[in-house]
Amino acid sequence: MSNVAILPTPLARAAQASANPRNISTCGIYDVAGRLGQAHRQPHYICKTIDRLIEQRGFPHPFPLLRGEAMLERVLADSRWPRAAVEAWFNDQLPPAARALDCAAEHVERNSRLAVNLGRLFEEEVA
Repeated sequence: MSNVAILPTPLARAAQASANPRNISTCGIYDVAGRLGQAHRQPHYICKTIDRLIEQRGFPHPFPLLRGEAMLERVLADSRWPRAAVEAWFNDQLPPAARALDCAAEHVERNSRLAVNLGRLFEEEVA
C-alpha cells in the first residue's frame, strides 16, 4: 500500500460542509457557483462574482462571519447563505415557462425518490 496523502481542496471542503446536517438549510460559494455554471473556478473568482451579483442584481447577502474582532459581511470562501433565499433568487431569474419546467422536473425527481424509498420499505415483507 502506498503512502498517499490526500490534501483537502476547496471542493472537498465544500462537500464536507454540505454533508454536515447542520448546514442542510444553507449553501456555500460552490453551491452558488454550480448554479451559475462556474464551479470549476477558483474561490477568489467565485467570491468576486457573487459580490458583483449582490451589488448589481440583488443577490442575497451571506450570513456574517467573525474574523478576529471584525464581523465581515462580504463574500468569503467560507460564506454561507440561507438556501431558501438563494433558491428564490435563482427562481426569480427564470422566465415563467422555464420556471414551470423546472418545477415539473423537481416533481418527477421527488416522485422517483419516493418510489424507490417505498420499494425499500416493503423489501423484507416480499422476501
